Amino acid sequence: MKEGTIVVTKRAVNGLLRPYYEQKVLGKLVCHPTDTSSTLSDELVSYSNEDEFPFDVIQGDTMCCDSFYEGQGRLDGAFCEFSEVEKMNFLEEAHRAGVRNIEMESLVVASLCQRAAIKAAIVCVTLVNRLENDQISLSKESLDEFQTRPWKLVSHYIKKNL
Repeated sequence: MKEGTIVVTKRAVNGLLRPYYEQKVLGKLVCHPTDTSSTLSDELVSYSNEDEFPFDVIQGDTMCCDSFYEGQGRLDGAFCEFSEVEKMNFLEEAHRAGVRNIEMESLVVASLCQRAAIKAAIVCVTLVNRLENDQISLSKESLDEFQTRPWKLVSHYIKKNL
């Protein structure tokens, strides 16, 4: 997937690729589902056919990790106890499982919205293809433009539905 692609999350998965947020409550592990609204996600993705969105908009799962380096399978952190081969094996497994985005907030957001019966979507922009690289190599101009893409998509939805 190329840099600048918008990923509309179907469901958030944890670092074990499981679709739930694990919360510790009163000494017990409670698991909450992390699906987002499929109708909202489908509508957001449907805008990719419109002329004002000259970039890719796809659906996929978002892997939400507890840490930026080890949890995301990065080799550039202070601690790393796995090899490049192990990293790539895991990232390829995640990709086969439907993961198209990696970040650190989606599990709790998706689970809280679902528990509260709030129609929600998670919209992110990719800055690096983790199957090819760990480092962002985009120009400042590209980063500035890419970071506006989720807002353009979401604001388009808001305008159409007000």
